[in-house]
Amino acid sequence: MRPLLMLLLLIAPAIALAQDTPEKPAEDKPAEKPAEESLDDLLKRIEKEHKEHKDFQGNFTQTKFVALFGDKITSSGRFVFKKPDHVRWEYSKPHKSILVVTGDSGQKWSESTNRVENIKLSEDRGLDAVVKQLFTWFKGEFTKLKDDYDVSIKSREPVTLEMKPRNETVKKFIASIEVVFVKGEGEISSVKIIEPLAKGDKEPGYTLYEFKDTKLDQGVKDDEFKIKR
Repeated sequence: MRPLLMLLLLIAPAIALAQDTPEKPAEDKPAEKPAEESLDDLLKRIEKEHKEHKDFQGNFTQTKFVALFGDKITSSGRFVFKKPDHVRWEYSKPHKSILVVTGDSGQKWSESTNRVENIKLSEDRGLDAVVKQLFTWFKGEFTKLKDDYDVSIKSREPVTLEMKPRNETVKKFIASIEVVFVKGEGEISSVKIIEPLAKGDKEPGYTLYEFKDTKLDQGVKDDEFKIKR
């Protein structure tokens, strides 16, 4: 038998076997992880989520932790906010008090005095700062916070922003503020204001506001921002 014919006879079965063997599927490449949302994009998205809402109302629980004594003081009440600059902050437990603000002016009442007092925010820097924070949170103007705070993303699930004040005077009272959002970032779940760690204390004091039963765009009337006694 000729050598060429012998060679063909020997390799023919191997060729047939190779043709019958299914090709090995190409290995799937691992899916690329989507790029994490940047801080600026997150803040812009939160603002967009809040932009169309006209008013907010709901209930809150306030927990004040006094580091010096290791005590927690709990209060509760309701809040109402109407754009652009109306807010009602009302405590019902353990003591009743009401603060209403429209723009730079407002009223306050407490059951201890049973007297309605007119106020000007410009004359009370502490109250002015608190109310402006409320306006910022409920209006969702979080990009503006970067003017006065170093803002970072502490958590992405749930979305939690950490803000550290730049102003040296503010630093004496506030070490940082943590804002936690509900899923979708359309509402605020809680705000925690953390105080600087005092000498001798093992942990810092703080005030925690937890919001619940929040309702949006209920057509809040201006009467909510008047104290009738």
